[in-house]
Amino acid sequence: MKIGIMQPYFFPYIGYFSLIEYVDKFIFFDTPQYISHGWVNRNRVLNQNGNPDYIIVPIKKHHRKLQLRI
Repeated sequence: MKIGIMQPYFFPYIGYFSLIEYVDKFIFFDTPQYISHGWVNRNRVLNQNGNPDYIIVPIKKHHRKLQLRI
């Protein structure tokens, strides 16, 4: 049996969905420590000019050791 574990992302990349399709069981690991400037609450998309822009979901200030709760 193949198991895949990933934390949730805002607009996951294509490899995320490939992993879900490849494994028999997929687990959302929703209790990791939040990483500042990580990809949990943001993603990069190309604008009309072909340049990257960031889409960011604002979050409240938190203590560094606070776990993600989704």
